[in-house]
Amino acid sequence: MDLTSDEERWAVWMVQARRFAERQNFADAVARIKLVRDAVQRALGEVTDPKQQQRLERHRARAEEQLASMESQYDAWRSEIAARRQHTIDQAEEEMARPLPVPAD
Repeated sequence: MDLTSDEERWAVWMVQARRFAERQNFADAVARIKLVRDAVQRALGEVTDPKQQQRLERHRARAEEQLASMESQYDAWRSEIAARRQHTIDQAEEEMARPLPVPAD
């Protein structure tokens, strides 16, 4: 197993996840980080060298930390959207009571 290329791929995926989150594309960001976490977990199962295991453990810990952060951002974003939707629903009766700007014939 060539860890260098795998680690480079994981680094690219982590950057992609961060950029997805910057654009509030949290579903893809969380999915990408989970992909990294799972790939590192599989690699951990194949490695027997203690130094490589430590390195992979650090990658996994970083992925878990970023995953927790992105999931909390995702939850906050979803709750903000839910609050806006509820506000719109709550205002619907008032809006329907207002007269139309142009009278109907």
